[in-house]
Amino acid sequence: MKEFKVTEECISCRACVGVAEENFNMNKENKAFVFSQPKNNDELKKCEKAKSICPVNAIIEIKQKDIDPIFANANVKDTLDKYTDLKDVLIKLSPKFKRIQNPIMYNTLAKFVTFKEAAKVTGISICEILHTINEYLGVEKKLVENMPECITAMKDNNDFEMKSEKITWKESNERFIYNNETVEELIKKTSKLKPQENIVILSVEFPTELLKVIEGLNFKYNIEKNREFRISIFNPEIDKKVNWKDRKNEFDILDVREMETDPFDIIIKKAYSLKEDDGFILIQKFNPIPMINMLSEMGFENIIEEKNKQEIWIYFHKKIERKNKENIKNDKVDVVIQSATPVAYPVMMKLLQSEKIRKSINIKELKVWNETEKHLGWIANGKADISFSALITSSKLKNSDVKIPALFVWDNFVILTRYKADSFKDLIGKEIYTPLFDEAPPAKITKYLIKASGFNVDDFKFKYGKPFGRPEKIYLDFITGKADTVVLREPEAAYAIKTMKDRKENFSIISYNKIWNDINNGFGSFPNAGLVLKGKFVRKHPELTKVLLEELKEAINWVIKNKKEAAKLSFDIMRQSPDKIEEFLDRVNFKYVDGEELIDKVKQYFNILVKEKIVNDTIDEKFLSIFKLD
Repeated sequence: MKEFKVTEECISCRACVGVAEENFNMNKENKAFVFSQPKNNDELKKCEKAKSICPVNAIIEIKQKDIDPIFANANVKDTLDKYTDLKDVLIKLSPKFKRIQNPIMYNTLAKFVTFKEAAKVTGISICEILHTINEYLGVEKKLVENMPECITAMKDNNDFEMKSEKITWKESNERFIYNNETVEELIKKTSKLKPQENIVILSVEFPTELLKVIEGLNFKYNIEKNREFRISIFNPEIDKKVNWKDRKNEFDILDVREMETDPFDIIIKKAYSLKEDDGFILIQKFNPIPMINMLSEMGFENIIEEKNKQEIWIYFHKKIERKNKENIKNDKVDVVIQSATPVAYPVMMKLLQSEKIRKSINIKELKVWNETEKHLGWIANGKADISFSALITSSKLKNSDVKIPALFVWDNFVILTRYKADSFKDLIGKEIYTPLFDEAPPAKITKYLIKASGFNVDDFKFKYGKPFGRPEKIYLDFITGKADTVVLREPEAAYAIKTMKDRKENFSIISYNKIWNDINNGFGSFPNAGLVLKGKFVRKHPELTKVLLEELKEAINWVIKNKKEAAKLSFDIMRQSPDKIEEFLDRVNFKYVDGEELIDKVKQYFNILVKEKIVNDTIDEKFLSIFKLD
């Protein structure tokens, strides 16, 4: 019988629950998960239907041959990181597993315990836990073949007591009571002990969970039993007073040499997560000058060591800032940032360098997508706080809790052709390679411009990729001669133009802006992309939202005035040479627009799109409200 799982791309549409309620349900985060694998052909058919109708292909089939059974000695966090659905399975098995929903407990207790230890903590049979999770994964048969694993002896209290050390550290005068109500708070407090700090905890019951965390953190402890257990915990780490250059080899290593995707988001997330006087080691195949320059602007100093021609080690250290006595300490806000529109990358890179932004936010996750549909999924399900997104696609989410307070990319499409062409007339009968698919905005707008220019759309041959025509692929097809005529957005249009110029090859450019204004006299630039914010983020952090918009405007103005520097800053993430990025920055139309000017322009633009049936929206106050912050 086939097995299924739901990936993080789920957009909470509940379609799967509607057709296979015996197998799918929604979790606390309003994400779908498989709570029961199909047990008969009827359930299997329903699950297959759920998989086929999922709008973002978030339901996938589990390849059973690739899954090994989970045994008693498996680490809880490692297992749940790999099979995220098992969180819901365990919580359904016992409410005591709800603690793993707490990020602190998940990243401390779950990180240091095995399933056999979790069995003792929760009071549930290890056999029941193992059979439940392996049945869910469809590998219970493999588990049964290894039955002795189910009855492996548990570590008892004596093991902990034998590791108890004589107190040689200075103890705090404060005492804390450990029980079911305080366990999460005290584990959090313990995990945040600074070097040479101590905490003393009193407990009636033997504190198994706490001691597992202490061991995992490599803290020293003393445990004594009189009328109650007394646990003295000490962080033996030496205070960081040693020069960072002498301890640089102790930094975490981030080796990105074999990564198949661009490591930009991972590196930036790591940099934002570090405290002052901390650091990390970046290992790359080449000297990543743009990243070094960017992190330098973010307060990092560095040492570069070339181990060999294909192995460069960069030691990054976050400098200690001198603080004025008047400075008020502000807690950073955790945010998730994403982008699927490369036209915004230079602005985004400069924005992330902003001192005000760095002091205000902590990047919980930063994602740079190639797939627009996944990017939209994160907006729709509220996973992203800050998104850089195309206007037409993001406006489809008007029923989601989003705000689009500013646009800054305009007139972003052109047609490039190897034929001599001044207008659509010269392209009649030619194949036009077009992004995405027939019902997507690029194709619909192109057809509108053709029709409004007085030509028959049926006289043109539109060609799409399978399953989608990705802009990067269309660009490559054009410069390699596989496609003679293409619709391209920026920056791919600029890359192609620069390549053709360098080769001294003939080509023609048909400007959408010119045709649009010939049809809609005096319209001016038409909007393309901008900033999308989660509504909850805006309401909860109005001052931060204001700072974000101010710094975005500053970043845009800087990019406009400093194109060479902007190209050097962003060519790495954009995976093109600096001269191609300069070509792009010379061509792109950046202009920050918000407020009433934005609303007027959006209304004007969408009235045309609705009239021409390019989009199916109602331009009412509800629609326009997403462009207002209040």
